[in-house]
Amino acid sequence: MKRKIIGLAVVAISVTLVYGLYIWNQPARKVEDEKGIEVDAATLFSDYAADESVANSKYLNKAIEVTGLVTTSKKNDQGFAYVILQSADPVFGINCTFKEDVGIINSGQTITVKGICTAYLDDVIINQAILVR
Repeated sequence: MKRKIIGLAVVAISVTLVYGLYIWNQPARKVEDEKGIEVDAATLFSDYAADESVANSKYLNKAIEVTGLVTTSKKNDQGFAYVILQSADPVFGINCTFKEDVGIINSGQTITVKGICTAYLDDVIINQAILVR
């Protein structure tokens, strides 16, 4: 009986290790190569505000191309540039963190960014963003 338990434990550990190595060695996701779901900032935010679970099924972990008016442009604690795109909500919007330096983006500009929608935490969070226009 002990041998069966030890054997099953060894098999489970081996499978977990192989799967972990497989995931670890996958190439990084390149948002540049993906076709993004085109949406404006107000629609994206209102979809999440109306029903998060429906919006998650539509946008979460997918490449999206979002267009909106920049209300804030700064750098975060890790030194990555980010912008907040305006929504219908006066406080929250679309938080887009860029993966590379994009230069100066001024408040009041209308821009389009493509990135991966990763969460809704008062703001809709877009990571690995690139500036489209």
